[in-house]
Amino acid sequence: MDASTLLDQHALARLVIDALERTAFVLADPSPAPDALPEADTFAQIDFHGPDNGRVELHASRAFARNLAASILGADASEISDLQSEEALRELANIVGGSVITALGGSDCRFSLGLPQLGRARPDGDDTACILDAEGARLEVHCHRSRAA
Repeated sequence: MDASTLLDQHALARLVIDALERTAFVLADPSPAPDALPEADTFAQIDFHGPDNGRVELHASRAFARNLAASILGADASEISDLQSEEALRELANIVGGSVITALGGSDCRFSLGLPQLGRARPDGDDTACILDAEGARLEVHCHRSRAA
C-alpha cells in the first residue's frame, strides 16, 4: 500500500479525531455541513521532510482554538487568551504532524518534522483535507505533499 492510499480524507480525519480525543478530550466528527460552521480565522502549520515533503495546516475557528486550549489547560474557555489559543493550535499541529509522518512512513519512518508555526502558506503539491465539527466549532486540516527530489 503506498502513502497516497494511507492518507486519504477519511484516514486524515481519523488521525485528527484520535489526536483530539487522546490529548485534549475534544470530540469531533467529519462535518456533513461545513458551510454551517464558523469560518476559520486561526491558522497553524508544520513542515515535514523525507520521501515526501510537505506541510500540515490547521485552519480553525477562534472558538475551536479557545475550546482546545481550555481542554488542555483544564480551564473555562472564557478564561483563555488569544495567545493560549494559538499555542494550543500549534501544539495540535505538532501532534497531527507526527501522526501524519507516522502514517506516511510506517514502521521505517524516514521523515523529519519541523517546528509548528502560526499562519498559513499557499497550497502546493497534492492536498488531502478534512473538515471537522467539534461541537459547532470548525477545524480544517490540510496535508500538502510533494515528492522529494
